[in-house]
Amino acid sequence: MNNDYHHGITIKEYCQKRAMSQQALAERWPGKPVNLRYVQYVEAGEKQIADQHILRQLSEILDIPLWQFGLSAYNPYRPESLPGRGERMHQETLDVAESLLQQTWRLRQIAPLPEAERSARHLSNLFDYFLTYLPPPALLEPRFLALHAQIQRLLGVMHVERKQYDEALQCYIKMNQIAEQLGEPYFLTLAQMNIGVELERAGRKKEAVELLEKARDTSFGTGREIAALVHSYLARAYASDGDSLRFQRAIDTAQTLISRLKQNSGHDENHVFYSLSSVLAELSYGYPEIGEPRKTLDLQENITKQIRAEHNTRLYAWIPLDWARAYLMLNEIEESANAGRELLHRAGDAQAPHIISRAEEHLITLEEAGYTEVEEVQQFRNEVNQAKGE
Repeated sequence: MNNDYHHGITIKEYCQKRAMSQQALAERWPGKPVNLRYVQYVEAGEKQIADQHILRQLSEILDIPLWQFGLSAYNPYRPESLPGRGERMHQETLDVAESLLQQTWRLRQIAPLPEAERSARHLSNLFDYFLTYLPPPALLEPRFLALHAQIQRLLGVMHVERKQYDEALQCYIKMNQIAEQLGEPYFLTLAQMNIGVELERAGRKKEAVELLEKARDTSFGTGREIAALVHSYLARAYASDGDSLRFQRAIDTAQTLISRLKQNSGHDENHVFYSLSSVLAELSYGYPEIGEPRKTLDLQENITKQIRAEHNTRLYAWIPLDWARAYLMLNEIEESANAGRELLHRAGDAQAPHIISRAEEHLITLEEAGYTEVEEVQQFRNEVNQAKGE
């Protein structure tokens, strides 16, 4: 600790943070009230507090992390005085956080959305606590930074599921800042990729392509799974921009990369959970964007088989949207409405409001195109109204 440090510095800092006046603190002083001058002496360092009981009570009053007074189990100033240098509990807590993170990513793929969201909230609360109460050296450990980056990515994904796109983008920007601190290609690649995806969603196509191409280049320093993920999202951006040649090249690369991996339905140490069905989904999405909707429909059997083999519940809920779009482009209105209804049913099973809203958007597209009198469209409207409780 700096020789110029005294507890009054911390007390003054947290009084200001809590908007508590010196007089208010004097009235709430542990044990019994003191006068204003006493608090001023403490803050100036003219009066020293050595009683740990008083320091602990001040910690409660001002919500000061105990380590600031050197009182926590993990003491950043004298860790050598603690069994295991105070590191065992810290590392085991991170072990638990990493395990929960792993489970949450898996839940997102196979379980209804609320289950994944509850798990994500637990992680978010845990890391909020860490950021408030862990000493600065612990917050700069590479392992902590790596987990913090993954938490930001997970929270971003949860925001997307709720159509909170601005909040999602902010999470990914925060992830990128953490990734830059780490300087590891893996985290930089994922952060750049997720920001690019959100830019594409916002219609900022040129910026999205540039950032996704940057992520592609960064991915050369990572594994095939990450590279496959980036190439497939880059293919989506190319498709949205109408660039059929680069779309096909990027999606072909993604398929080649993913085919060389041993598919694994359990442990995924990188928390990616990316698979062949996910790559096929980007292919299915991209064909209508480049004016080839029939190819999306030709993929139906293969992609459905792959989704079931991988137990990818989330993708199973989403995929009818591609079919609905493709049928509409081919002017097969009844089939388009029925695919939209299937999308709605699967969204209900997955308890995914984002997907339900996309089903309604497709219905509105059909209605605005003049197909309100088509029986299947009317059935679609009735089912959407029921889903909304109308």
